[in-house]
Amino acid sequence: MNFITTLHKKYQNIPIWIAGSDPTLSKYPDNFFADKISITLHLAHMKFPDATYRYANEFDRVKYLMNKYPDYLDKDNIFAWPFYKKTKAFCKKNIDINKAYFIRMRPYPPDGVRGEIDWAFTHEKVKQAKEGKLTTFGGHGTCLHGAIYSAIMMGGNPINFIGCGLGTVKDKTHFGNANDIDKNMRPGSYLFSKPEGFVPMIEQTLALIDGCSKEGIKINWIKNYSKDLNDFVNVDIKELRKMKEEIKANMSLIRKVKNVLLRIINRINGV
Repeated sequence: MNFITTLHKKYQNIPIWIAGSDPTLSKYPDNFFADKISITLHLAHMKFPDATYRYANEFDRVKYLMNKYPDYLDKDNIFAWPFYKKTKAFCKKNIDINKAYFIRMRPYPPDGVRGEIDWAFTHEKVKQAKEGKLTTFGGHGTCLHGAIYSAIMMGGNPINFIGCGLGTVKDKTHFGNANDIDKNMRPGSYLFSKPEGFVPMIEQTLALIDGCSKEGIKINWIKNYSKDLNDFVNVDIKELRKMKEEIKANMSLIRKVKNVLLRIINRINGV
């Protein structure tokens, strides 16, 4: 099987584009990626089926796409190893592991507790990815983070992402008919509608942008499609910190105890 390190520096100092699947994606021309090195996140494959790579952390999206597009698994895919909450044996049974590039994933670094973002740890991981070291990366609830690490590993600079509102786009979470597909696939999902869901995603993205900046890698987080592609996401840091404090203050005692235990267990196991 091939790990993402196989692609180290393949696109050194070449722009790499990452497409999420929020509603703003509908405004982009269908041929937007025709002349670009690109990575689509899960359902964005429906918008840009001919992107250079496809990325997924979770098998439900992969299963849907491989059923809808017979050639999906024959394309260049980047998958988490193993998929979230799936075993390695499951992955070997359900996909051809020789036809994809893999990235070892941990959901919430460094201690496996959701919402605890370590900016220094993130910078170290960005540095390791840039150097092409085989390591374990992580994110906070979005495929975007693993895709950014992949783009760093490939040598991309700048790294641009579109359709990645992470809760900054209201009402719908996905573009076009992908929104209903996602709702049917994950009924009751709250990640993009409640602060405890999207705040960690946004903060981890900012930590990655900061780490990239320290390593001389430019990140362009594009909010909406425009002719000049100069409409960028601007995060209100004060508001983000306020929401983070409110989440912490409202956390149940049971959740706090679980987090303490999870932190201890993960450190003992060296996760």
